[in-house]
Amino acid sequence: MSETTLCPCGSGLALDACCGPYVRGEKPAPTAEALMRSRYSAHCLHAFDYLDTSTHPAMREEVSVDEMRAWSEAVEWKGLEVLSVKGGQPGDETGEVSFVAHYVLGGVPQELREDSFFRSEDGVWYYADGLVHGQEPFRREAPKVGRNEPCPCGSGRKFKKCCGK
Repeated sequence: MSETTLCPCGSGLALDACCGPYVRGEKPAPTAEALMRSRYSAHCLHAFDYLDTSTHPAMREEVSVDEMRAWSEAVEWKGLEVLSVKGGQPGDETGEVSFVAHYVLGGVPQELREDSFFRSEDGVWYYADGLVHGQEPFRREAPKVGRNEPCPCGSGRKFKKCCGK
């Protein structure tokens, strides 16, 4: 990537002036938000080792780099919106960043909405945990009834002429 390539995190800065040095391990992210943005950029750049090393050591066993790689490579990343930041500044021990990551999976636009929690140890920020927001999938209570099948209400008529109207 050239020095003038825009950073995937959406800052409007060149990659080398934004997340690039963090993702390449040249220097640590100075804030929780910078770490979160660099982790998004790492997904876009397929820098999966960085996603592992920027995860808090206590959480690394719960994270599979291979699973992260398989999922991230299956999507086309479209953009990042930072919704809010709480704490996470130099000198803080913890921080929280709420964001929406836009992506396309199988041709369908999707969003990942997450509240991410970060912890700083010895001046190094780590991703500690996240709360993903989403809707529970719809679960049908009764079996699906076809239009031309008998109505489940017991009327003796076809579903399309009875309760299916």
